Amino acid sequence: MDSRIERLKELTEKIRLYNEAYYNNADPVVSDREYDLLYEELKELENQYPEHADPDSPTRNPGTAPDGKSKIVIHEYPMLSLENSYSEDDVREFFSRLKKSVPGETIVTVEPKMDGAAVSLTWEGGRMILAATRGDGSRGEDITRNARFITNLPKTIPDKGRLTVRGEVVMPKAVFAELNRRRSEEELPLFANPRNAAAGSLKLLDENEASRRNLSMFIYGVDGISGRKSHDEDLKYCAEQGLPVNPIRYFCSDTDQVFSALAEIEKVRFDLPYDIDGAVIKLNDYALRESLGSTSKFPRWALAFKYPAVQATTKLKDVIFQVGRTGTVTPVAVLEPVRLSGSTVSKASLYNEDEIKRLGVMIGDTVFVEKGGEIIPKVVKVQESLRPADALPVVFPEFCPVCGMKVEKQEGEASYRCVNRLCPAIIKGGIEHFASRNAMDIKGLGEKIVEELFEDSLIKNCADIYALRREDLKDREGWGESSADNLLFSIEESKSRPFERVLFAFGFRHVGSSAAKLLADRFGSMKNLAEASFNDIESVKGIGGETAASVIKALKDPETAEIIRRLEGYGLNMASSAAPASDRLGGKTFLITGTLDKPRKYYEELITSNGGAVAGGVSKKLDYLIVGSEPGSKLEKARKLGISILDRDAFLAMIS
Repeated sequence: MDSRIERLKELTEKIRLYNEAYYNNADPVVSDREYDLLYEELKELENQYPEHADPDSPTRNPGTAPDGKSKIVIHEYPMLSLENSYSEDDVREFFSRLKKSVPGETIVTVEPKMDGAAVSLTWEGGRMILAATRGDGSRGEDITRNARFITNLPKTIPDKGRLTVRGEVVMPKAVFAELNRRRSEEELPLFANPRNAAAGSLKLLDENEASRRNLSMFIYGVDGISGRKSHDEDLKYCAEQGLPVNPIRYFCSDTDQVFSALAEIEKVRFDLPYDIDGAVIKLNDYALRESLGSTSKFPRWALAFKYPAVQATTKLKDVIFQVGRTGTVTPVAVLEPVRLSGSTVSKASLYNEDEIKRLGVMIGDTVFVEKGGEIIPKVVKVQESLRPADALPVVFPEFCPVCGMKVEKQEGEASYRCVNRLCPAIIKGGIEHFASRNAMDIKGLGEKIVEELFEDSLIKNCADIYALRREDLKDREGWGESSADNLLFSIEESKSRPFERVLFAFGFRHVGSSAAKLLADRFGSMKNLAEASFNDIESVKGIGGETAASVIKALKDPETAEIIRRLEGYGLNMASSAAPASDRLGGKTFLITGTLDKPRKYYEELITSNGGAVAGGVSKKLDYLIVGSEPGSKLEKARKLGISILDRDAFLAMIS
């Protein structure tokens, strides 16, 4: 078979896999630029060999079919994707085609191309009745439940008819940074970028977690015949309804104006609170759009202009291995310094051994480094064609680079871990975490000072912090009486931190700040938590089995128990000021369905303040279902499982 035909078939399958990763898994495996280059190559080959083109080729169908795990929605109006361009010549050619096809003056709008997840929303009677992902353009997934948590969408709109709009769901950069910080604390995989995080959030089954993701959205179009004559009129109408519309919009009648608008948007690209990867050029007049029509994949009246990716190429000089506070051994690429997004980058994350194998990276390679929405730069691609003859494979260490003990990789985990609890990296990392801003917030006790005090045997665990004396510090090199006093004052002040912060500061695996608050609210004290069973802990809404097992293991450890005893003796809060008012509901798990006379949160607080736990859904572990008016499907499911059903009065009688 001709090698070009083989390449056509190879690209067809490869792009299908890339579509699956991007649209269904929210986890792209190649950059947008690389995808677009492969896509263009496939189109060219299909034009040369149409008899060998797959009837269901990715070039003929936008996106990919839904994965079948969620309810499927048939789009009333197909959600086509846009043709992408990376060059000014493409823009000129596009505008020239419009001029030839459209009589009179040609007005186009130029708007930011937000880097998020495309969705369709339908409003009827003033309320949102349906939200769906784009999917393959014809069918998407029903995400109505989670769309209600999008922060800037109104609960109701004045239009009482039927209105279907489409838009882009985005995760603001600040929200993304906080989400990844929280996931890092809880030792969960980090999201690659805000786009992936937004797309994944729309499909979450956990409503509580979905509501915390703080997604935003911008409407960029109205589907169907609205009675208005232009795109601009429809967007103004959406804004009048209280729907979020991006205020950045330019009107252009020639290519010079278009290029000026593209440049203006690119200027503010990195100052916007959300990610954009380009700008969209659209014909404004609906009648003219109708005359141009669409291909099976793209509308002929629009073009997406992509800005250069936030990437740089440089040489990978070496790979070093760092050990974190939980023992995780992380490979870090040492790079020839390169400018990226306004800063000089000399190191980049390689995450774990699996990522190194996926990238096929070797020491000496020329690599692409990407920042974008990332907090830490990462290596995203290898230029294998530039690989030198003396390139070396990356060998993951069998032994901890800090303490020399053998590292382990447990089944189901991607990372190797040093399990030596006496490893200096683990101890120092734990102390740094304990003193960090979101934990005990001990100012002046950062990485450098922890290293110094640890090496001089003044602190060997977090309890030793509170045994430091003025005479231990004031005569040290680089120290004085004022610096010693400032640190001791901050240490003393930290004793007032609430129990949930103390619990988080211990750094138990999988216990981030959110989980620490949930556990503190439920159990009220370290003593109660230490006496709780696995089932007690796992039953807390938002706490999973891994977290429960981690807490049980940590609190049964004699050394941890001794540190807790010492810290309590130094005056730290080992109990919440809002400890349960009673233990009448101790060990019992509740769930609420339907509408009660007071907000649901009021009754959930009654449950937890009396020692009970609030479940996330109906299961065999649930003890009671509290039912208000208009209960949902939870009631029927609870009856089938034989769970006790309570009305409001019966519940209140349990705690009176």
